[in-house]
Parts: sequence; structure tokens; C-alpha cells
Amino acid sequence: RSHPHASSPGGQHVHPSTPSETAPVPTGEPQTPAGTRPGGGRPPAWVLWLAAGLAVVLGVVTFVVVAGDEPESSVVGTEAPPAAGGQWLSGSAGIEVVDGGFADWRGRDVEIAGSWSDDNENMVEMWQLQPGWEFGDWDRPMDVAIGAIGPEETWREAAAGAYDDRWRASMTKLRELWADRPGTLYVRFAHESNGNWYPWSVSWGEQDDFKAAWQRFRELQQEIYPESQLVFCVNREAVQTGLDWRETFPGAEFVDVMSVDYYNQYPYVDTAEEWQDSLDDYDQFGGPKGLARHLEFAESVGLPLAVSEWSGNADEGDSTAFIEGMNEFFREHGGNGPGQVLYEILFNVEGYDEKFILYGDGVRMPESAEAYRRLW
Repeated sequence: RSHPHASSPGGQHVHPSTPSETAPVPTGEPQTPAGTRPGGGRPPAWVLWLAAGLAVVLGVVTFVVVAGDEPESSVVGTEAPPAAGGQWLSGSAGIEVVDGGFADWRGRDVEIAGSWSDDNENMVEMWQLQPGWEFGDWDRPMDVAIGAIGPEETWREAAAGAYDDRWRASMTKLRELWADRPGTLYVRFAHESNGNWYPWSVSWGEQDDFKAAWQRFRELQQEIYPESQLVFCVNREAVQTGLDWRETFPGAEFVDVMSVDYYNQYPYVDTAEEWQDSLDDYDQFGGPKGLARHLEFAESVGLPLAVSEWSGNADEGDSTAFIEGMNEFFREHGGNGPGQVLYEILFNVEGYDEKFILYGDGVRMPESAEAYRRLW
């Protein structure tokens, strides 16, 4: 078992990208209340009877149209989280997110972007959010992974406050760069801590220090930039940590959004039956692994679920069943309540031998790409 995708020197993501247009806004005109007219006053009775008859006819027509047509998109504005009932924020990280190329290709706006500043220097500088850089003008929601601790640093030291100054500087920079933007900022602190590939990995015996350190970070986030949302994000399964990742969960009061990074591997699924079987998996330490199990845990702690990174893996195959299964899951569970999918971000980042991309040059999963484009 290994990290779902290769990494650059230092174990951090390589993340290309560039700024986007304005956020999508709800459409539709204000409606005049029924039974009124300009100037006020009650209309004659025959007008009311005629209006009632027309309302019945229009109601039947509307029912037939709505029942018969699947909406092309569930685009959600950035002023408020998506409503319950099958809507969710859908986004991407990587190729042509900011300039609109990816949105044009799939036929749906990028409603949330993904980015990384996951080492000790970048979590303080936040280069990609600064004016003139890739996301300098981005005003829609964003999920940004900011790392936690670096090589040779420990969770015991973090629990004692050794890195508070750096964490404070990170949250302060985020507030300075983001506070005037309308989209919500989701801060993915210590992401994939249940894997063994980042300096902030949490192994058996470190869980109490990790939780104490997380709670320190939460206090800083609430003090400095409480308008942001703090995201607890795990890899889909624990890898060489020796413990059920639920033992590292710091408590629902210290988290705003649960999240999982979810790739089609270990096991790779290639059929609808394999997809369905995978949903209820547990990992080798007893923790949630299948997507339904992650959603179940989020509901149990009263939080929405995000899928901050996901894609197929061309090294394993080209599975339309995986793409179809993910889309069906989002449509069934989309919403902003406990145990609902708040947002998902396709990992469409170039590099990694192009094994994760569905859009761009050198796509190695053409059938998956077409399925994604058709469904989104």
C-alpha cells in the first residue's frame, strides 16, 4: 500500500492552476404574489376563478416537465452552502480550473477549487492566493490543504504549543488574503494523517497528542478567522499507522467538515457490483474505508462530508463504473446537513504520469473522462 498519488520532493503535492471568473449565482426573477396586481386591491371574483384554473393547468405541466427532465446542473451560489435535497458543490483541482477551460469542457461551473500549501513555508506564505498568482482573484469556495508539522517535528511538541506561532501566522495570512472574498474557505489541516507518507502522519501512541494539537489549532482558527471552516480529512484507509483513524478524531466541536480523499485503487473497482461491494468496506484496523462508511461516520458525529480529492487511476484501469458510482453517490447524498455530501473536488492535476487526469493533454482514461463529462 502506498500514497494514492506520487508526490514532489518533501512529500508535498505539485499543484498547477491559474484565477477564475465570478462565482455562479442563482437565476430566476422575483415573482408577483398570486392574487395581487399593480396598485393593490382585490380583483373581481371571475378573475380569481380563471387564475385558479390556469394554476391547476400550469401545475400539471410543471410536474410533467420536472418529473421528466433531469436537471443539467445543480450549480450552487457562493453566498450560502448548498441546500439539502441532492445539491452539492462540485469542483476540481489542477488543469484550467481558473481560466474556465475545465468548466467549459464538462458543461458545469467549477463551484469549489482545491489547492495545497502543505509544507512549513508555504502554509505561511500562501503564494497561490496572493495577488497576481494562480488563485489571486478566485472568489468562489476553496479547499486548501495546509499541512501541519514538518520533518523532525512531533505531535508531542505540537500538543505543547511548539508550533503555535507558525500556525497563527498561517491562519493570519489566510484571513488577510481571503477575508473579503465571498466564497467560503475550507482549511484542510493535517490532511491524510492516517497515511504514512506525510510528516504529520499519526501512528499508534500519538493519537492523544494529535488530538490535543488539533484542539490548539482549532482555538487559533476560531480566534483569528472563525469565518473559515476547519476540515478533518483522512485518506480512504489507514496505511501503516497501527490504529483505527477514528481514534484520532478530535471531537465534533473542533471540526466543521469531515472529509475523505478517495481514489479508485486498493481495491480497484471495474463493475457496478464491485463498486457496490466497496462502499461498505472497513480498513485493516477496523476504520471506515468504503465511501458509505465514511458518510456514516460523518453522520454519527453530526457533520457533513466532503470528498476533497478523488479520481480514477489509469495505472489500474479505465473504469466508468467508478465514475458512475461516485456521481450516483453525490446525487443521492448531496446537501449540507450531517451525513450529506457538502462538496467534492476532482483531482485533475497534471503530472504523476497523467494517471489521474480526466481532462487535459495525455488523458489515459478516455472512457472515464466521457462518463464524467456526460454525468456532470
